[in-house]
Parts: sequence; structure tokens; C-alpha cells
Amino acid sequence: MTQLSWADLFTDASHLDFQRLLDLWPKTVSGPLVPIGASAFGDLFFLRPHGNVEKLDVLVGGVHYAASSFDEFKSLMNSRYWRDMNLLTGGVRLAQSKGHSRKPSQFFGFAAHPSSSERIDWTSAKPMDAVAWHAVCAKKLDSSSQ
Repeated sequence: MTQLSWADLFTDASHLDFQRLLDLWPKTVSGPLVPIGASAFGDLFFLRPHGNVEKLDVLVGGVHYAASSFDEFKSLMNSRYWRDMNLLTGGVRLAQSKGHSRKPSQFFGFAAHPSSSERIDWTSAKPMDAVAWHAVCAKKLDSSSQ
């Protein structure tokens, strides 16, 4: 099993049009935030004014607590269990085993959002433009679209 690099698992916010991605989620994400980055599957991580880190989950929807501070977030990123659960390392490994790789402006996505079938078919993950993948996810999960 090959070792995954940070670039395989996480994209720094500086490589993304973070505001354009957030604009697709008007009912789900609001208020001031500082972008941190995104998982390979497009979950967005950001810092809130009170210092906590939150995550926009593009597979199940909603904004969720990720860490009490940026320092805790950095520490959690070094935890294998946390990476497996939050950065979906198994899904990244499977996509790579199928010969897929992604650019910093891409996420691994699915032709049909997993909520359509109520399960994730990890074998069908393919690189997609970040904005296109978020448009698919937001159409299914942003509360303004339902």
C-alpha cells in the first residue's frame, strides 16, 4: 500500500476559489470565516471568528464542528484515525488504485451524488472540477435547493 501525501488528501485554500465554492451553499454556510482548505472529496474546512474550525460536509450535508482551534485542527491532521474519518483516506486510496489522480483545482466526485442512492460507491469516484462537484453537491444538499 502506497503512502498518501498531504497533497493527495488535502488542498490548501490558496489553490481554490473558496468564495465561489461557498457561494453555491447560501443556506448552509453563512457568516464570517477564514478558509483553511479542503479534503480530496471537497469537504471545506474553515476558521470561525471565535477560533473554532468547522467543516462543510459535501457528502451528507451541513456544517459540522471539526476542532476547537486551528492548533487543535493541525494536531488532528496528524492523527491517522482523524484523517481516515475526515479526509476519507480509504476513498482516496481506492481512487488512486483505479489510476485516478487529481489536480489542486479538482476534487474526487461522483457522476450522481451519493445521496441519490443513499450509499457511496467509492469505486466510481473520479476527478472533477471543484466548482462542478460543489454545484452537484449543493443542488442535492443546500437547504435552499430542497
